[in-house]
Amino acid sequence: MVNYIIHVSFPQPAADTIERLTAELSKYQVGSGIKAEDGRGYVLPAGTYVYHGKESVNEVRDAIFRVADEVQSGGVSVLVTEVATASWTGLEELPVVPDAVAQ
Repeated sequence: MVNYIIHVSFPQPAADTIERLTAELSKYQVGSGIKAEDGRGYVLPAGTYVYHGKESVNEVRDAIFRVADEVQSGGVSVLVTEVATASWTGLEELPVVPDAVAQ
C-alpha cells in the first residue's frame, strides 16, 4: 500500500464546499484525519486528506480532481504527495478516532 497526503483548494469556495468534498471523499476511504503511531488521531487542516491504496499518484490525483470538480467546478487545484513518514504539530486531537476519518 502507498500512503498519500492530498490537498484540494478552490479559488472561491462556497461556504459548504469543503464539508461536501470531505463527505464525498470519505465514500472512497479518503480520510480527513491522521493517526499517530500511539493511536491518537488528529484533524487535518481543511482541504487536506490522507489515502492509502495501490493506485499510482496520477490515478489518485485524477480521481480526487473528478470528485472535487463535481462538488464545485471551476479552478479546483489538487496536490497529491506520496509519503513514507509524516510529522506534525498543532493539529487538533480527536477524542475518538473513527475509521472513516483517520487513515
